[in-house]
Amino acid sequence: MQLTSLSFDAMGTGVHVIYGGADPQHAALAISRVQELERLWSRFLPDSEVSRINAAGGGAVAASPETIDLVEKAVEGWRITGGLFDPTVLGDLVALGYDRTFKDLEALPPQAPASDNKASHRSGGREEPGVTVDRGGGTVALTSDRGIDSGGIGKGLAADIVATALVEAGAPGALVNLGGDLRSAGRSPTGGWRVDVDNPFDPLGPPAARFRLEGDTALVTSSSQGRRWRDGDEERHHLLDPASGRPANSDIASVTVIADDGWRAEALSKAAFLSGRERAMELLPESSATGMIVGRDGAVDWVAGSRPYRVPERVIARPGTG
Repeated sequence: MQLTSLSFDAMGTGVHVIYGGADPQHAALAISRVQELERLWSRFLPDSEVSRINAAGGGAVAASPETIDLVEKAVEGWRITGGLFDPTVLGDLVALGYDRTFKDLEALPPQAPASDNKASHRSGGREEPGVTVDRGGGTVALTSDRGIDSGGIGKGLAADIVATALVEAGAPGALVNLGGDLRSAGRSPTGGWRVDVDNPFDPLGPPAARFRLEGDTALVTSSSQGRRWRDGDEERHHLLDPASGRPANSDIASVTVIADDGWRAEALSKAAFLSGRERAMELLPESSATGMIVGRDGAVDWVAGSRPYRVPERVIARPGTG
């Protein structure tokens, strides 16, 4: 199968799309669809639908079918993880300093910490997200003190949507990668799509492992070692414990989840990280998923069911020092 590859920036991250064939209309479709979803979902665009929902103070906001789908899947992510994945931690992220794109955040000089580093509006802990979706009326409403962070689950769902759209448009197969949230659809090259997963302690060095994806499959990696920023003298990361609104303290450095859909793998990756190494090894198979866990001590644990996805010659994870 002839393959065409393209890369561009969107949703605050790098996007890499590979599809079967050489039809330039498929490249245009991938770019336009990702950009459209960013315009609908980015919390950093004040006129996006997600931003308008967050700013409505509990009022119902007209939303596109794509945004309604995002919100419903975000709530379903909360449900399937027992609240470990919480899409309404936006207030906590902002209070911890993540109030702009990560690129802009990295460019800032060191900031003085907030007075107590606590969210001014609590994000609800493990309580059910206060979200009302009226699919028939095409509206979404949030409890007034909530805010949706669409970042992670939005990338996973966008990968699902774009990969599926490419195949429906006639591409024999596709692999879409939005900042580490990958989704394959349709036919795969001989031997499958080969995906390298970074060593969380040395992302520019040899990969921790290589995986093989075929058919309609998603792979998502979450790590506390990547998106970090300084708040005064403290270093933060973006994986928050919804019960405290603080960066989670886990014995996991990174977790890679393989599941049927990107949005589901995204929710499960966050839940596995918060659960800790021992519980994560049980949680993923219980949720019809598999994957790999790299501990903070650098050791690698393979989740039950991962063997068919592993490329043996690349299981050479380098122990880290974190």
